[in-house]
Amino acid sequence: MDEIAKNMQEMKMIIREMVLELGDLKERVSRLEKTQIDAEPEALNMIKPEREIIKLQGEGYERLGALYNDGYHVCPSNFGDSRQEECLFCLAFINKE
Repeated sequence: MDEIAKNMQEMKMIIREMVLELGDLKERVSRLEKTQIDAEPEALNMIKPEREIIKLQGEGYERLGALYNDGYHVCPSNFGDSRQEECLFCLAFINKE
């Protein structure tokens, strides 16, 4: 019986520690979510609609813009590779002035 009581006390202590840790983790997640929500509008403002992205001049830039709109990378490091989403390097390359 004494051993059972001792095990119960140990279990209670472990559960208490886990509850405290869970509270700390919830607080940390809440802070991270708030940070993300605060940063999201700024990030969204940096992303331009796809139609506004291509503001190129000259025949070469028009071709690069068409390639990008067709789903290919135009940045030097991945040129010609298929892309699944927007590429910041391509966008920076296209929007060079």
